[in-house]
Amino acid sequence: MSRRAICILIMAVAVALALFEVSFVRAGDVSTILEQTEASWPDWLPKPDRCPADLMPTHEIIFDFSLERCSAETAGCLDRCRRGDAADCYATAIVFQRVKDKGKVVDALFLRACALGLVSGCTNRAASMDRESDGNQCAVRTYEKACELNDPWACTMIGFHLIRATGINRDHDRARKAFAKSCRFGADDPACIGAKALLKEIDR
Repeated sequence: MSRRAICILIMAVAVALALFEVSFVRAGDVSTILEQTEASWPDWLPKPDRCPADLMPTHEIIFDFSLERCSAETAGCLDRCRRGDAADCYATAIVFQRVKDKGKVVDALFLRACALGLVSGCTNRAASMDRESDGNQCAVRTYEKACELNDPWACTMIGFHLIRATGINRDHDRARKAFAKSCRFGADDPACIGAKALLKEIDR
């Protein structure tokens, strides 16, 4: 797998969500809210330097989030995130991410979602770290813990690192066990597709 393909796999945590049919407000409106948040950096928004593995919940909590609502009511979702709504933190991070792929506010919102109990928020923050430093120890540790809590993308990503021995010792058996949890949401789920592609590397 080429370096470009690796980057695509890591970024797919967020890109996969593009499969949702969402009616967005103008990007300019979202950009303005994002810029204002970056400039003011409210005190409730964490600095994104904590390791998500250290903030992760001890058990899986199921959250329903609405990209459509947070696209149409971004400021409202951001306020609900402030008040402790993990799902709105997560959805707002994705809405912002579509305007600006990389940024501290997006990372901080995923981290806040993580701290509030949404495991996928932990995985998404780890993926951002992973893009910055291949084999990032914090990212790998986060994927391990999130996979234990059945997050499909975390399982695909820890499996990737176990195959490539980046940030962790190579272990194909552990990779296979992780990939077995990547298809939780079906064969068409991008996490499952990614896991199957990586499995082919082991089985060659």
